[in-house]
Amino acid sequence: MMRFYCTFQLALLLLSPLNSSGEGTNLRPPPRPSDALDELGIEQEDIINELVDRMKPRNFFADADAAFDNTTDDTSGNIIIPPKQFFHLHHMKSGGSSLNRFLGCGLSRAKPYYSTHEDHKLQLNQQRLSECSYGYFKKCTTEPNHQCNSKFQDAAYMEYCAPLSATEKFGWSEADAVTMLRNPVDRVWSMFRFQTKSCFKCQNLTDVYNTMDDMGMDATKKYGGGVCLGQLTNHITRNLQSVIDNDDWSDHNDDPARLIDALDNLQNRFVVVGILERLEETVGLLSHSFPWLKPELDGTTDERKCEFPHVNSSPGRNGCGENGGHWDLPAHPDDETRKAIEAHNQLDIKLYEVGRQHFELQLKAAEAHSTDE
Repeated sequence: MMRFYCTFQLALLLLSPLNSSGEGTNLRPPPRPSDALDELGIEQEDIINELVDRMKPRNFFADADAAFDNTTDDTSGNIIIPPKQFFHLHHMKSGGSSLNRFLGCGLSRAKPYYSTHEDHKLQLNQQRLSECSYGYFKKCTTEPNHQCNSKFQDAAYMEYCAPLSATEKFGWSEADAVTMLRNPVDRVWSMFRFQTKSCFKCQNLTDVYNTMDDMGMDATKKYGGGVCLGQLTNHITRNLQSVIDNDDWSDHNDDPARLIDALDNLQNRFVVVGILERLEETVGLLSHSFPWLKPELDGTTDERKCEFPHVNSSPGRNGCGENGGHWDLPAHPDDETRKAIEAHNQLDIKLYEVGRQHFELQLKAAEAHSTDE
């Protein structure tokens, strides 16, 4: 996959200096996307040309079906789509579960749609790896002979609810990839509302942050283990790292390097980077690069329409109210809580602003490709 020569040019327009602790010295109001793009000047055209090539439509279903006509292998079984074609890097509480459902609809629908051999169905092997099953995730990524390895090598499609470094570990560096970003403050607050009891023991989020600041990684002894507390501080930056693989969210020594690693991957690793707040346009970009994801496929006998669902919403009864009832948390955090989230997610906030500018460039690239056709 191509890397444009001005990888960090856009990022440098947006990033405030980091001090020794890794926290931003100030939180500037985010620039409007048009302002930042205007500052790029003539280089914008070069970046868009790179993105036009990266985002060009591709279809591994149609490719596998066409290749079958030229095969000399045994033709008695299904047409197996070659491994390591495509993966979704899922960030928790960023629309990832909904995107998984949307992708699943498209994948399931595409197999019969693109098959032209009546006696040989298209077969798509798929697997998933998730930090939600943290014990399994750690064994899978640290034990060389773990059974997951062979499964992931044979899969054509993967759901990785895990850091990008895990995809590198299993040899998926050349596969097409997509991901979805969400405003960091909204993402953290959504996670808090979703796991109020199991992860955060029905405490105020500001109190959870105070404990994290005081105890560091030992705070897991008081609150939920696994990825619970890591979800509250720069989780997206950590997820987008491929060079640095460090689960210690309290260690800020490598924050500048972490951000550079994440920014490089954000701008260069993915075919499409979606924005949850721009959902309709995101679906359009996905459908542009992966035609089998169009909500409706022309001439299909399959009546199913693939629409983007809303799943994994906050529970209606979180068990943190009086007598085990519901603690009715607001849809948005109060000012004190918002400031605490911002203070603990400076890297993610910077990353998200670059992501917003990158999204605008993707839209321009898709438009340019359509105009050229």
